[in-house]
Amino acid sequence: MEAEVPLTEDTFRALARSSPWRFSALHFTWRTRDDGDVECWLRRPGWLRVRDAAGDRVVRGEAPVVDPEPVLRADGLVESRPRACTHDIDDPMWNNYLFVSMLDPEELSVDVALSDLRSEPRAGRETWWARAAPGEEYEPRCGCCPLLWSRVTDWFEYGDGAPGWEPQAGTVYPEAYDIALDVATGIVVQLSPVGGSRPDHGFETTIHEAELSVVSV
Repeated sequence: MEAEVPLTEDTFRALARSSPWRFSALHFTWRTRDDGDVECWLRRPGWLRVRDAAGDRVVRGEAPVVDPEPVLRADGLVESRPRACTHDIDDPMWNNYLFVSMLDPEELSVDVALSDLRSEPRAGRETWWARAAPGEEYEPRCGCCPLLWSRVTDWFEYGDGAPGWEPQAGTVYPEAYDIALDVATGIVVQLSPVGGSRPDHGFETTIHEAELSVVSV
């Protein structure tokens, strides 16, 4: 067992990069305002079973041809890694890429300002919390459904980065997001916008069981 890793901005970002190498199977419930509760069973690579109001179904993704190896730190977290979009390491998608990014939140590790960090249990599991604000270079897994929806993400997705672009009238972007990472797995277990005109953007994830592939911090 590794010694306990202190929570800092650096270790929070490292944990956000680490999920693909921290667990191999996960049973969890994904809760959003639009979809309600969706019970999920994920097995890496490339297999997902979901159960919602419409019943059970199985989703299969592409298994990686070559599983890229990250550079690990002494504490077991990931120092550097290939971006998910350059390798077939994404988990299967359910409805949109927000689900994929919840399971592998690497996008939180670059140009995201972090504050109010704390370690506090959630549903009986060790959890790291932070208030996160995306910067100009924040790059989501998918521009139409980023974890941290902002003017910058809309500008690139819908305005093609053109000068003078303006969002639709009435759009108010959150000033930041309260976000929580499950320490053992590295996935996002809570995302709540602070202000803004899309309160439905947030979600909660409750982990029921995880099969870890490395020693948790």
